[in-house]
Amino acid sequence: MSTALIKFLIGYFMVLNLFAIILMWLKVKTDFIKTDVKKLDVIFLIVSMLGGFVGVLVGSEMLGYQRDIKLYKKTIPWIIFLEVCIIATIVYYKM
Repeated sequence: MSTALIKFLIGYFMVLNLFAIILMWLKVKTDFIKTDVKKLDVIFLIVSMLGGFVGVLVGSEMLGYQRDIKLYKKTIPWIIFLEVCIIATIVYYKM
């Protein structure tokens, strides 16, 4: 893998995780986001599918976000597992 691609991926994941934490902070600590919890859970699920799963989990634990336990306990770990498998496959076949 080229170093430019690795730097891009690291930056991408950092920005996406930071976006997830900021979005969760805006919902929990301020009144800036005024949507219902179901729509926001779907948004967090999409952000975690794109690679911001660490930010979603850390933000929900750190800020005490009232989340749907079924969604976070069953879906997010599967997303993490699948994305780690995809990244491992990419790294294995590119080296």
